[in-house]
Amino acid sequence: MKKFEKTFYASWTDLDPNWHVANHAYIKYAADTRVSFFSLIKLNKAVFEKLRIGPVLFYEHIHYYKEILMEVEFRIDLEINGYSEDGRFFSLFQNFYDNDGNHLAHLDLAFGLINTDTRKLTSMPKVSFEIFKNCSKSDSFKILTKEDMRKHGKFPKNYINYFKIKFLLQ
Repeated sequence: MKKFEKTFYASWTDLDPNWHVANHAYIKYAADTRVSFFSLIKLNKAVFEKLRIGPVLFYEHIHYYKEILMEVEFRIDLEINGYSEDGRFFSLFQNFYDNDGNHLAHLDLAFGLINTDTRKLTSMPKVSFEIFKNCSKSDSFKILTKEDMRKHGKFPKNYINYFKIKFLLQ
């Protein structure tokens, strides 16, 4: 499948005091692109509500290369960087480009889907997962494991204490 992309115009309301697009706006545009992508793979609002599932972010890392100014047209593409075999963990790359092809920013993110009743991770619906697996993949694509979701070494502060106590009780 062709790489998914969406086009935007930087608006007045997205500017920061330096007169370029603020970091929160990059995140907003990237999220809007993902929502459109989800619709393409048959995961729109109605499906989320019917199945009582929703996306949850594990992390977003954005790298800025060149500023976006007001009224500049830009596009964001989306590549699959990884997914787990059970369809519970996903990694995406989103790249921002201007009309001249200048690479403006790169977003690396990981997400999953939760059951909104149990608040536990769940797998992507089979139909959507099959479409997802056939979308454009990054050069660094890989099959993900649960450990890949903690590859940056970040854990809750009480996480270590939990395992120390559990180990001492054994």
